[in-house]
Amino acid sequence: MSKCRISLAVGEYDRTIGLISGQVVPVGIDLNILPMSDAWDRHQRMIRNEEFDVSELSLSSYLMAKERGQELIAIPVFPYRMFRHQFMLVRKGRGIADPKDLKGKKVGTPMYQTTTMLWVRGMLKHEYGIEPEEIDWITEREELVPFVSDGVSITVESEPVEELFAQGKLDAVIVIEEVEQRWLDDPGVDRLFPNFPEVEADYYRRTGIYPIMHILAVKAGLVAQFPWLPRSLYDAFCQSLQYADQMERFPRVVNLAWANAYFEAERIVFGGNPYAYGVTRNRSSLEAAVKYSFEQGLTGHAFQVEDIFVPTLLDT
Repeated sequence: MSKCRISLAVGEYDRTIGLISGQVVPVGIDLNILPMSDAWDRHQRMIRNEEFDVSELSLSSYLMAKERGQELIAIPVFPYRMFRHQFMLVRKGRGIADPKDLKGKKVGTPMYQTTTMLWVRGMLKHEYGIEPEEIDWITEREELVPFVSDGVSITVESEPVEELFAQGKLDAVIVIEEVEQRWLDDPGVDRLFPNFPEVEADYYRRTGIYPIMHILAVKAGLVAQFPWLPRSLYDAFCQSLQYADQMERFPRVVNLAWANAYFEAERIVFGGNPYAYGVTRNRSSLEAAVKYSFEQGLTGHAFQVEDIFVPTLLDT
């Protein structure tokens, strides 16, 4: 029997290297892997043009697109996760000593609907009592999925928000995944949470949330044609995760002097691999995400977790 041929667009991570390198091969699938580290390009091409059979995709934009009728279904694989506290930068002298001080301030972020901002706004609301309407949001990109921002101030600027922040035109900025050295060296800039490792670990212990940024989305028509396909992909991604886990136990392959110490400390906090896939282990994060999407007006109803994944993988 010939294999099912599909294209897969995914970021290059330690947890996907097993698949990208060919060390892990999904059963019954002839996989054309397209390593794409430019998340914006990948998400745009999948949401707007459905250029790939399967794609790593923004959780927030996936929920919005799915509600609007796009025929995609998710596999409970989460290639990219990140706590967001560490990426919130503020200008000194603007009266921001506490998250509650962001009320009435101008806060920049590349795009409003990103999953990064879904989690930031949810955290600000549920941890500090700050509603999205109480902040002036400044962005730089057209929204990937159109929505109506009732009561929320969103201004799209032509300049990158980090440059506006550098010019002192913003009170705070939320970067996606890299705090540049210039901000660490700037005496006028500070992290909103200077002790972010402790804050983020405490947040996880209290809430069970390790923010999921991306899911794996597959065309629904492909699942109807090959009902076994999602399980094969899920199993392969789990094998690739184990491959990364084993690789990282050898300090020589990681550019960290105390890699094993970090490895062991994280697993004490998480009770296992932080990236573990499946619905059951990640229900707290998933329930929070669909709740926040509805609260923030990105989706018109609160999805049930069971609504967003392939039914045959709800037991994972």
